[in-house]
Amino acid sequence: MRNVIVGNGVAGVEAAMALRQRQPRAQITLLSAEHPHFFSRTALMYILAGQLSLRDTEPYGREFFKKRGMELRVGRASSLEPGRLILEGGGELPWDRLLIAAGSVGRRAPWIGAEGPRVHRFVTLQDLEGLEKGIRPGGRAVVIGGGLIGVEVAEVLKQRGMAVDFVIREPWYFPVALDRREAEVVGRHIAGHGVGVHLEEEVDFLERDPSGSLRAVCLKSGKRLEAELVVVAIGVQPNTGWLRSSGLRLDPESGAIEVDKQLRTSMPGVWAAGDCAQVEWIDGSRRPEQLWYTARDQGRVAGANMGGEERIYRRIHWYNSAKFFDVEYTTAGFIPPEVNRGGRPGWSQWYQQVPGKAATQRILVKEGRVVGFNMLGGRWDHSIFLRWIQERRSLEEVLEHMEEACFDEEFEAPFRVLPQAIFESLEAPCK
Repeated sequence: MRNVIVGNGVAGVEAAMALRQRQPRAQITLLSAEHPHFFSRTALMYILAGQLSLRDTEPYGREFFKKRGMELRVGRASSLEPGRLILEGGGELPWDRLLIAAGSVGRRAPWIGAEGPRVHRFVTLQDLEGLEKGIRPGGRAVVIGGGLIGVEVAEVLKQRGMAVDFVIREPWYFPVALDRREAEVVGRHIAGHGVGVHLEEEVDFLERDPSGSLRAVCLKSGKRLEAELVVVAIGVQPNTGWLRSSGLRLDPESGAIEVDKQLRTSMPGVWAAGDCAQVEWIDGSRRPEQLWYTARDQGRVAGANMGGEERIYRRIHWYNSAKFFDVEYTTAGFIPPEVNRGGRPGWSQWYQQVPGKAATQRILVKEGRVVGFNMLGGRWDHSIFLRWIQERRSLEEVLEHMEEACFDEEFEAPFRVLPQAIFESLEAPCK
């Protein structure tokens, strides 16, 4: 049986290893258009910062897959037909079982002037290579988009000696995950590092001179931000454009590949996993999951099913960690953006901000049971948070044992409930 996996990111690699474990003699080919070896995508910012080489981010030796009888092949699929992949530049790759783990690409900028040199995204290795060429100490850069990728790029560009403006369309930074108070803490911290933070600003166009050289980012408010380099970080979209004529069922809005609970697509013998797959979330909605660990978990399930099992992918409780410059961020559980805006019967939240520090703690409660954590500053163990959610702990129990989830107890003051801590209902819409 010819097993082909499109994409050698974490979803594709985990699937290959799960399949090999179940079928020691199966023919397995991983096709990658990005890099011939598996690397950690979450480490791209450290490569851009000059702290790691690309080779440093490869978690396995370069003979790892060969020793396990897997073929690593460089190439880009241009279309899919039953039983074969058509490759760019000619040629084809036959398959009996296929996994599509093609990941995401950065969303393209919609503004006049955005197509042209010195406008970049930061999702793929090729994005990194292009951006690297444009960095000039003493130059001016504008980062557009208030998510995690945007703040990472802003930090690295600043660290590499560029003046940086950060343009955010929303009223506060990262509203999909932070409430206004948390975002104000993060915003002040970013600004304190010398980054110009522009909230509630929308791009009008990118200004270029007659020769096509980038000059500035012009905002609808009338502001003009000088720029010789622009990074567009307005989200990602599934890398599925090459599948439009395949007959696979794709979501009409996101473009993600529709899969069932076993990650099978609408085409027999084809599975999908990772950023390009449309899966069911814990709240019943269907959309892609664009996190490293969900791609890993989906890959394991898909690989097992390709090997003959009948495993179901179940969406676990959300968790993630990141940094806003040097402010640690840990989230776990259920904190949808609509909760941040209020108007949900039975919901409440506990919140406190540590004086003199960029540190806050927010705990979401539903009908008396803790369901989510949002923590800024310090380092927290999300696995303990998830266990407390699973055990349906009360807020009182959680607050009493918070020090158990703190990684920094040797270096930080012990956790305590502060006099200014707030417990507030989320039943009425926030004003």
